Parts: sequence; structure tokens; C-alpha cells
Amino acid sequence: MTARVGRPSPALIVAIIALAVAMTGTGYAALNLPSNSVGTKQLRNNAVTSSKLKNGAVSTAKLKRGAVTGEKVKRHSLTGADINVKTLGTVPSANEARHAATAGTARPVGAAGGGLIGSYPNPQIAAAEPVRFVGAPGQPQFDTQWTNVGGGFQPAGFYKDPFGTVHLQGDVMRTSSGTDAVIFVLPRDYCPSGGIANFPAYGNTGTMAAVAVRSSDCAVVFVAGSASSFIGLGGISFRGS
Repeated sequence: MTARVGRPSPALIVAIIALAVAMTGTGYAALNLPSNSVGTKQLRNNAVTSSKLKNGAVSTAKLKRGAVTGEKVKRHSLTGADINVKTLGTVPSANEARHAATAGTARPVGAAGGGLIGSYPNPQIAAAEPVRFVGAPGQPQFDTQWTNVGGGFQPAGFYKDPFGTVHLQGDVMRTSSGTDAVIFVLPRDYCPSGGIANFPAYGNTGTMAAVAVRSSDCAVVFVAGSASSFIGLGGISFRGS
């Protein structure tokens, strides 16, 4: 016996059409999301890429303070042209950089040293050391054939100024029977640097004489002229060792 298939009833046709409309409406609704229906939870990590952003779409107002960190910015994606330099403040670790332009001409401060005393910016030249008189206790002694002229003449001595220059002074004379050329010997740190230093000197009534200071033994030596009246040492100065 063969089964006979009849025509679908009107009710079945209406039901099929309703089902199709219902299914089509559900699909359409899925493609048109209601406003504010997509939030942070609906976005998968790394779902929004650079190609999905419209140029100029992200403005300063859209950037939360501290939200964009170094690892979130693609290398070289932001250049100087993208940043308004006028809006940038001073880098905290470079607060003194603004003074760099004038640092080369800045006035020194602090305690002075070397040949100066006091403090910057207004130090003073230090005073020379006191004169060390030849023949005084604890000081170099005259050779036995030499002595101060005496009377109103200045006694022999020496001193070093703040810049290391040694100065001799005074008027000396040799005994009438003396022949020794060495007048006296300076301390080692008062020797001339670089060898023998030769100097013109003056004698009694303006006669010329010559005096040398040897760097080998620091001796002040009479070289030429008349030494029987007096020899002046006041014009002799040299750089000490």
C-alpha cells in the first residue's frame, strides 16, 4: 500500500513563515547592538589594534592620566611632531639645566686657597711669611767671614711670598781678610728651581757687584765686585723649589 502525501495545510504554511520571520529578526538584532551594550568585559585583550582606530580619534581628553605606559606605545610611533613641547614642564632631574648656559661664567664660591685667603667671590691675597733673619736663633747662620753691615743698614734675611717666590733683603759685608765667597746657605725649600740664579747687586757708593744663588746646595754666593764695604741683597728674588 503506497502512502499518500497531501498538500500542507494553511496553518502549517503560516507557522513556517512565522518561524522564518522570527529567525531572520533574531539574526538582524544580533548585528545591530544597542547603545552602550559593549563594555570593557566584552573586549578581548589585544582586540583593538592600530588599524581599527581612526586617525585623530584618540585625543588628549580621551587619555586617562597614567593610562598610557611605555609598553603600551609602539616603538617610534610618537615623534616630536606629535607632542606640543610648550606643554611640557621641566624634567625633575634637570632643574639646574636651565642655568647651564651661564655656568661657564658663574662666579666661584667657597673658601679660597693657594695664594689667596678668605672666601669667594671676594678673596684676598695672602700675606707673605715673616722675614727670616740670617744669624737669628733657629735660622741660617752667616759664613764665618760674613756679617751684617749694621748701623742703619737693613739686616740680611729672606722670605717666601704666597706664590712661592723667594725674596732676599739686607746689606752684608765680608771681613777685610776674608776670601770665602759663600755668604749664607738657604733652607732646601728656598733653593732656586732649575739651576744657578745670577743677579746683579749694588755695593757701597753705587759700585756694581754680582751675587748668585746655587740650586745644588742653596748657597748665596758673592761672585764679583767689592765686598769689603757692603753688598746689597734687596733686589734678588727667584722662584723657590
